[in-house]
Amino acid sequence: MVNSDYENELFAWIGYDDPDVLLLQWLRARKWDVKAAIQKIMDLLKWRIEWGVQALLANGESEIFLEEAAIGKGYFMGHDKAGRPICYIHARDHIRGQFSQKNTEKLAILAAEMCRKLLKPPVETITVVVDIAELGMKNVDFQVAKMFISLLESYYPESLGLGIVLNSSWMFSSCWAVIKPWLDPVIESKIRFIKNEANLAEYIDPSNIPQRLHGNHPNFRYIFPSAEDKAMIAAFRADHQGKTTAQAAHREAARNYLNVTLRWAHHDDNQNLLAERANATKQLRDAFEKLLPYITTRIHYHRTGDINEPIFNIAYEKLCASDEDTVYF
Repeated sequence: MVNSDYENELFAWIGYDDPDVLLLQWLRARKWDVKAAIQKIMDLLKWRIEWGVQALLANGESEIFLEEAAIGKGYFMGHDKAGRPICYIHARDHIRGQFSQKNTEKLAILAAEMCRKLLKPPVETITVVVDIAELGMKNVDFQVAKMFISLLESYYPESLGLGIVLNSSWMFSSCWAVIKPWLDPVIESKIRFIKNEANLAEYIDPSNIPQRLHGNHPNFRYIFPSAEDKAMIAAFRADHQGKTTAQAAHREAARNYLNVTLRWAHHDDNQNLLAERANATKQLRDAFEKLLPYITTRIHYHRTGDINEPIFNIAYEKLCASDEDTVYF
């Protein structure tokens, strides 16, 4: 693991999350089987490397067809009554074959990674509302459904707090007979079927329900990247020295975190080590935050204010101040 692609991917995956929280999610998902949890984490890292998750995050919206994102067939909007971010999916807006499976998968993974940024402790899960109204044969896509289930179970475990299937029909009943065997029993137990939009208010305040579902929140509208967004990305990608410095600091913080954690694991409950480990965790998070503009981009949810990462503006202002003569295109 040390000095390998897996170590690099491990700490890219952790990001500025609490490593203990992520590990506990996998332990819960594997029913506290430590060996099974470790194996699944290794499988996750292998998948992230092979799939190129870091490259997807680095390129952001330029990696996907914005036309598909702008359709509004899937998006995050508001929070439910338990404080969980809500992902709305409108099945009728997905037309099988309209976009490639690869692009839809990229969009789903980018959304899953952005979802992690929408979560605020102590909330660790999301609510997914699947609107089945006016479902037709052209909307039924078992390949995409299976992909979503695989992402939830294999790579983003314990992320679903509640699933709501809305406006179910006889056609969906037939689809559900196919989909249900694919689901882990734990995920299936979190799914609720409700007849119409009026019942949504039991779980979600109308202020967080879009108008198309008879709520009070304005309907989803994708905000495309501005000229300033593009200039910011270009500036960070051109700042090779800044990226190298930030990567080195993050790598050092990661090694320090590993060393402190190993010492903590091999000693009895030591308050000094606990404090040192808490500090190492903070240093790891701070180092990743400074690296963030060089390895990711801002997207729609930054522009709406749903994701707040001030480091982008802070670092960009410093970069522009130190290089006023350079024009980025």
